[in-house]
Amino acid sequence: MTNARTEEIKKKLLELIPAGGSISLQELWSRVGGGVDLFSGALQSLAYHGDLMVSGSNGGDPEQILLSRAENVAGDPAGAPSGKDRVRAGKLVASGMPGLKAMLRAQAADRIREILRDGVPRTREELAAMTELPPRMPGALPDVVMLPGGAYTLKDTPAGEAELARRAEEALARSEAVRRQRRRVDELLEEHEALAREEIERALGEKLLPESVSHLMRLSGGQYTHPDSNAAWEEVGRYLSRTEPVARKEFARMFKRHKKLVSQIKRGREEPPFVILPDGRVTVDTRPEGREELRRREILAYVHYTLKEKMGGRSFFTLEDFTPRERALARQEALDAGCVELKVGRREMFCAPIKAPEEKIARELTEITGLDFPSRGGSTVPVAYLVDNSLTAREAGRMLGVHPGDVANLQEQGYLQGFLLEGTMRYWRPSVQSLRNSPNMDRFLRRVEKIKVTDAARILGLTPDQIKRLIREGHLRSAGRSAQGVHQLRRGDVEDLLARLPEIKSGWEELPGQGAERPARRKKRRPRNRKPVAVETPGPLKLDEYQEKAIAALREGHSVLVAAPTGTGKTLIAEKLVERILEQGREVIYTSPLKALSNQKYRDFARLYGYDRVGLITGDVSINERAQLLVMTTEIFRNWCFANPEWMEGISHVIFDEIHYLDDVERGTAWEESIIFAPPHIRILGLSATVPNIHELAAWMEEVRGTGVVVVEEYRRAVPLEINWISPDNEVLDEEEALDEIEALRQAGSRRQYMY
Repeated sequence: MTNARTEEIKKKLLELIPAGGSISLQELWSRVGGGVDLFSGALQSLAYHGDLMVSGSNGGDPEQILLSRAENVAGDPAGAPSGKDRVRAGKLVASGMPGLKAMLRAQAADRIREILRDGVPRTREELAAMTELPPRMPGALPDVVMLPGGAYTLKDTPAGEAELARRAEEALARSEAVRRQRRRVDELLEEHEALAREEIERALGEKLLPESVSHLMRLSGGQYTHPDSNAAWEEVGRYLSRTEPVARKEFARMFKRHKKLVSQIKRGREEPPFVILPDGRVTVDTRPEGREELRRREILAYVHYTLKEKMGGRSFFTLEDFTPRERALARQEALDAGCVELKVGRREMFCAPIKAPEEKIARELTEITGLDFPSRGGSTVPVAYLVDNSLTAREAGRMLGVHPGDVANLQEQGYLQGFLLEGTMRYWRPSVQSLRNSPNMDRFLRRVEKIKVTDAARILGLTPDQIKRLIREGHLRSAGRSAQGVHQLRRGDVEDLLARLPEIKSGWEELPGQGAERPARRKKRRPRNRKPVAVETPGPLKLDEYQEKAIAALREGHSVLVAAPTGTGKTLIAEKLVERILEQGREVIYTSPLKALSNQKYRDFARLYGYDRVGLITGDVSINERAQLLVMTTEIFRNWCFANPEWMEGISHVIFDEIHYLDDVERGTAWEESIIFAPPHIRILGLSATVPNIHELAAWMEEVRGTGVVVVEEYRRAVPLEINWISPDNEVLDEEEALDEIEALRQAGSRRQYMY
């Protein structure tokens, strides 16, 4: 029906538009009439089909947009409007329609006022019979008023003035009723705190006006109460008990009607049951986060009190009296109070930030270390006393005449005592002085010297492999590794083992001797890059249908695009292709979008096919560049296509893993250029789980490469997806249960009543 009406209008328009002249858009409308939208659609259809020529400015006055019929369209195709001219003509027609509609609305408004000026009220149907009415007229006119019966009149007519007076009187009476009801409702709520609508209307003796309770809050049960009443705050608390903690700013926005509560929270003052978390979020004490915070505060109060007692009595104290959880809070509290961390041996301690007599500090340190410390009789801070009676590694080395590294070795072996002060190693001055005066100083230095495995083998008369066996069995303790990663040992530990060596050797299954170890030393170690022994599978591997289809297409010499969900075996197709190419003695390239993924694929393929047949090129790493199977990033392959095309004469296929990166805004050009500029003899295998327009991609590849591309799709997921919902009470629901929960929340009010 609509198409027939449009065709009828188009014929009429062609009759009215002159062939050799022009007519304005406004004049043409005045001759045709009818619906503006139908008129506009018919004109644009004629313009797009080349039947009209339109001139004028875009968005101009309808009187200045001129239309003429296109000449010689059928007889002379060369004279017909071009596609560009047709589009421009259609746009000009469309741009003139808003002005035409505005003009028609103004004309209709003037006509309505003219009709109503006689003071006789008329309904919309009566007005429509007398003139054409645009939508929402006459009600949208500011000087027109609708009477109670549905008729319209002008405001300045007697009927209009009477209606306006009636409305003003009615509004005044309603305003007075609202004030009266609101005052009475407030009085009732002072007695009962929360009341249902029926209870309020019963007390008022009349119907409750909505404006009378607009300043109140409606609880989930339907009762009305003041926003800052206990009942309202409990309602807010119930809501927060069902949700995650809310940021303070979000809390103020959601519950802005509860002005007193929000003001308290903003100032950081808590009102039960509300709890302000350390990160500023707000919750309630029934939530796990709220209970945890209140428990933390209890522990903190206990820690604060206990630490105050400890710091008041001793210069040095530990946190051993606290539980592990309390210890973390106690440590932070101690640091905030100005205490300094100290570690003597395995004891973790703190220095109290208070002055104390030196005799007292020295006495406590003697109890801890067993050393004698001097005392000058004054008072000082414990940390200052520690620094005065200790040396750095450099200072201790200078006093002992050894390298600072040897000082650390002496301390590790127990010949020198030290401590950690805020993570820095220091050495007790009395211990350094005692070692300096010791006649065994040279022997101690020799014992702590670090030697190589070969040196230890020479001392014990063993082979390096036997020394490593001693280390594995726990008879020798490693002293770390050198910069080259070789084991180091203490000379003293090696020399101490000489007495026990015969007993250890007798316990070995074969008595090791110099001659017995030679074959083992001459025996070649298995190369790192050697292919590991293959593990037999329990049975033949059955391929999926889509895998067989992809492999068959590759064997027939086609390029293939595979789109299959993650975990369904796309990589197996690539592995089958690689195996076939390697068997034929040809070469293949495997590309991936990330260096980390390239490194992983290199390791996987090297374990499968041998390190001598697999190479890796990622820009910063280059391994076995002339291998049969090269793993590289896509950008490297793109660069090869431009810079090293002669290197790819023997390459049979290139595998693009994650080919959907072609759609990436920043990096997609690497995939696009690789596909376009790869040598024509190379076939492509593209793998991805997320290519919604894979057939369009295949058509484009066929166009740019000139060879067929087979698309293989698999929709079955190895791990099926299920959609569930989580309720505010952390229950997992199916769709039907979720809909029931949503309806229940809607009826209860839920969050909607707090969003303004």
